[in-house]
Amino acid sequence: MRRRYKFTDRNQSKQGIVSSVIGMMALLLTGSMVAAAYLEYGEAGKLIAVLGFLALLLSLVGLYHGFRGLGEEDTYKGFPYAGCVLNGLVLIAFAGIYMLGW
Repeated sequence: MRRRYKFTDRNQSKQGIVSSVIGMMALLLTGSMVAAAYLEYGEAGKLIAVLGFLALLLSLVGLYHGFRGLGEEDTYKGFPYAGCVLNGLVLIAFAGIYMLGW
């Protein structure tokens, strides 16, 4: 069996990990918000609106952390890219919801 050694000083980006976790939370919150509004036939109330606003703020903060993670030197870029994609999906979902008038 061949051994593989990795000689590098690079680590995972901490800002990228934060961005990815926030993106997952925002995506889950957005999905649950849309599901609750669907189950209530569009009459979900103020609680769902507050949760939606919280998910929107989370995605903006996560996008900020993702871009900061992309700027870190000597780090892997997988988590920052994943965080930017997740948070971007949440922002696109909110833009779609706004455009469709849900």
